[in-house]
Amino acid sequence: MSAAAVRAMLDALNGEGVEAALDWFAEDFHGIVPPDLSAEPDAYRGHDGVRRYFESFREIVDDLRFDADDLVDVAPGAVAARGHITGRGRESGVPIEMRVPMVIRLREDKLVEMTGYREWEDALAAARYG
Repeated sequence: MSAAAVRAMLDALNGEGVEAALDWFAEDFHGIVPPDLSAEPDAYRGHDGVRRYFESFREIVDDLRFDADDLVDVAPGAVAARGHITGRGRESGVPIEMRVPMVIRLREDKLVEMTGYREWEDALAAARYG
């Protein structure tokens, strides 16, 4: 059931934008981009943090899409996702594709935490035992 909520959030995000997707995020949401995944690691808190995260992409990427190749309900309230981000460089027009395994934790079908991982196996383990 939690995977279905994540899929619905992605559909809202890609179809209607960040404001529509916020319906799927808890007010106390916490997103983490760890240092081993980004030159600019950061934490994103609450709805303002969600907005800031997605806007950081939109500044440099056109035709931006956030999808998941796999969404796996691993434990109650924990989903492992094979995130798939695509778009085109705003200035260069060069296609962009990035795959990011992540763990998404939910409470009452609202996303409360999202953490990226380098490897799919690490995300699965964190979802099971984290």
